[in-house]
Amino acid sequence: MPTTADGSRETRKLEFGAMDRAELLEAADRNVAVVLRHFAANAEGAVMSEGSAALLVAAAVPYPGAFHNAALRLDPSSNAETVLDEMLRFSAEHDRDVILWASTHRDADLETAAERAGLQFRSTTVGMAIDAPPDKPAVAGRVDLVRVTDAADAAQFAAVHEQLFRESGRSPDAVAHFASPRALLAPNAAAFIARLEGRPVACAMAVTSGQEAGVYWVATRADARRRGFGELVARAATRAGFEQGARVVVLQSTEQGVPLYRRLGFTPFTAYARYLANPCQPPSK
Repeated sequence: MPTTADGSRETRKLEFGAMDRAELLEAADRNVAVVLRHFAANAEGAVMSEGSAALLVAAAVPYPGAFHNAALRLDPSSNAETVLDEMLRFSAEHDRDVILWASTHRDADLETAAERAGLQFRSTTVGMAIDAPPDKPAVAGRVDLVRVTDAADAAQFAAVHEQLFRESGRSPDAVAHFASPRALLAPNAAAFIARLEGRPVACAMAVTSGQEAGVYWVATRADARRRGFGELVARAATRAGFEQGARVVVLQSTEQGVPLYRRLGFTPFTAYARYLANPCQPPSK
């Protein structure tokens, strides 16, 4: 069974001045749904559907990413088998491997159903939150921190991810789903680039959805790591979420990324398991 970063299956306790734990969990879930919709609505060729139980997204490219081709249960009271059925039918209809989201704080039955149905467990990410802006980013030397304000900036944001996708053997075409100018320049989004001597080396973005914002797509080029650039852009994106009116900023981190976000002031509060369904897998009914 998937675990949190410290190996515990227990939901983390978190006391926030801005909102109580129940509000925080609702805000985090709401932001994930908003962000899935945000990228799909702004990406050319993407398809989005809301069934009776799940939000379903199919990107223009067959990349098995949690924000590209995904299924998210919208109502925790929805029957887990119905969620799986809707996801598997959607996967087959669009010929896409689909990632199912399941949180430790509300989706234990969905995890059980996914494992019973033979879905492949892919990963666990750590849900983290912060309820006050971190210190202002400190920019020094040959580094420029810039907010994405036009299509040229958006292309540089995308270029950071495209290089990383190439280096890891993934198609850079998948970057267009989340790094389109429309997605990065939307009124509820704030994207940032760190440039070293004019070359984009790191990027991050925030998407605000009412009283909460989420930080997404934090990345640093491989040849520019361990120099604080990722923290620089993540700090800027987090602050932007609060500047856009959020009471809390959330994110989903890999275990490796947890120390970085702790330095900014984020605290773990839950975890999200991700399962893979493929088009050849029949519905559960």
